[in-house]
Amino acid sequence: MVTFKDFLIKSKFNVKKAKLYQESYDKIMESGLFDKNYYLKAYPHVKKAGMDPLIHYLFYGAKENKFPSPTFNLVRYLQEYPEIEKNNLNPLIHYIDNDVSGFTMDKSPFLLRRQKIIDTNMAFLSNYEFEAEPLVSIIILTRNGLHHLERLFTDFDKKTNYSNYEIIVVDNASSDESVNYLKSLDLPITIIENTENVSFSKGNNDAAKIANGEYLLLLNNDIEPTFGWLNEMVGCMLNNDNVGSVGAKLIFPYYDDMKSQGKSYTIQHAGVKFREERTPYIYGPYHDHMFSTMIFSSELNHQKEVISNTAACLLIPKGIYMDLDGLDENYFYGYEDIDFAFKLYQNGYKSIFNPFALLFHHESATRVEDQAEKNRLNFENIMYFYNKWGDYIFKEILNDKLTNNNFITNKKLDISIISKNDEFIQELTRDLNNMDFNVKLIPDLNNFDIDEDCDILISNNEAYDVDKIISRLNIIKVLISSNDDSRYDICLDKQDNYSRKLINIIKEKYL
Repeated sequence: MVTFKDFLIKSKFNVKKAKLYQESYDKIMESGLFDKNYYLKAYPHVKKAGMDPLIHYLFYGAKENKFPSPTFNLVRYLQEYPEIEKNNLNPLIHYIDNDVSGFTMDKSPFLLRRQKIIDTNMAFLSNYEFEAEPLVSIIILTRNGLHHLERLFTDFDKKTNYSNYEIIVVDNASSDESVNYLKSLDLPITIIENTENVSFSKGNNDAAKIANGEYLLLLNNDIEPTFGWLNEMVGCMLNNDNVGSVGAKLIFPYYDDMKSQGKSYTIQHAGVKFREERTPYIYGPYHDHMFSTMIFSSELNHQKEVISNTAACLLIPKGIYMDLDGLDENYFYGYEDIDFAFKLYQNGYKSIFNPFALLFHHESATRVEDQAEKNRLNFENIMYFYNKWGDYIFKEILNDKLTNNNFITNKKLDISIISKNDEFIQELTRDLNNMDFNVKLIPDLNNFDIDEDCDILISNNEAYDVDKIISRLNIIKVLISSNDDSRYDICLDKQDNYSRKLINIIKEKYL
């Protein structure tokens, strides 16, 4: 209970101010202009301080232009009434005292944005009609994720726009009411009740073994589907040749807290690409176009082949899944879907990204909770992936860069030249730039810190101590010299069309 004493203390015993704020407190709460739950989520430090959220807003938040609720158009209100900031007034008290209106909305702008995304996507749906719908086995892993399941299964059947499916839920020893909730649903659900938290790979593999479907649909429990998603994915699968997987467009939901709010309703997944990191030469997968607000841009809004999709929502023919031994169980919640995508790619199958299967992804809730354990498992996943695929990916990314294909990576071939800028080096640099590569000239022979983006290091000075360089382990070292030097991977003397010959040698040697 908030008392006059609370206002008096916060106002530093300014009786007039304390009385005004106490009288305004009840009026503001009755008006619905202030949303306590929103305020605490948006500004979590208020909750940590144990302060009443409206008192915090009245004395501190208003001065910091904090939003009192998602439905109060604070920006427009301050523009309309500049005297508020000029005279250090409280916007909500000013609103009530002046009996103005028109600055609140029936719905939060964030909810309106969400609805606009859903409505826009509806216009792009194919609404496939099938002569016979193949059975799809939807596999979901969960652990203490009741709130996620409740969101996932709200109007689930209606949203699929598809009738022939079964659901297999792998419950990893939940201690909440997840299993009871699942049993209460009027849906074709089979539940595997584990006594321990098995890995993502094992859980999906176990479910795949009992699945009756011609297709498997791996689906996170923290997904919120929009209408037509399953129809789109199956239609995409059936209308393309030699497809090993179909992935969906995943969107970040709305986040109340200010730290995460910037990514609200931006792209979370639109296909995966890779970039290299310095030591060891690990290949980091990342979501292409992540955090982009251009959800329906022409670049994104078409089906396209990608190197990998995320398994948060992934459709796979069961026959292919079983032939490739499913997900590798050496991973524990990380890299298993990327690993499987490379198995598909290596065996000649396509991975298709379908932007019209649109879902909101509220991010994982079934992983290990302990941060130190997460870090340990993540490191083990990375190293296992690197040891298994490192050499193969090196060749594929190098080929991607040499051909400017931008399929596996968005990065261009990056070349550093250690040399003074003489006529030959100028010509070499010009030729390599004309091939649409990134070329950087390093004239300092004592510079050994080579950028992690560098793929090829070229030196024309035998005195340069190449053994001292700090770089990625898989950098290709080239010496321009008629003498051989075992410290370099390629030794080639000056000659006409040097750049073309060098690139051809690299192709022959590494691809």
